[in-house]
Amino acid sequence: MASLPRGTPNRSKLGLVCLFLFGAVVCVCGCQQSGLPVVDDPQLKPIQAMLHEHLPLGSTQGTVTEFLSAQAYPMEPSDQADTIIAKIRHIDTERMQPVTARVTFHFDANGKLIRYEIVRTLNDPIPQ
Repeated sequence: MASLPRGTPNRSKLGLVCLFLFGAVVCVCGCQQSGLPVVDDPQLKPIQAMLHEHLPLGSTQGTVTEFLSAQAYPMEPSDQADTIIAKIRHIDTERMQPVTARVTFHFDANGKLIRYEIVRTLNDPIPQ
């Protein structure tokens, strides 16, 4: 087998480096889907996880409305037809405290979910 001249990169090592870099890029892009928020507030993470599970990107506007209604999450009026705003309340089981988020769902021209935003809000009193 002929040896490579000095200074010529070893193809197998170069291939491994390229494969590693490609894998890292795929992981970063795949782990954070476009349109899905990543929240830093640990108390909002359960809300984020629930939305990721039940309302993936591409869900219809009707599916989102049905889910919010079934969970009794109040919806607020929006001045945009392609937007649904809801208040989602979750009980932090570690602290036994309620956590409320205002979630704005954005839809494309075909009524498919393209992204949403989660913002922590003040807790309303629990309805009696």
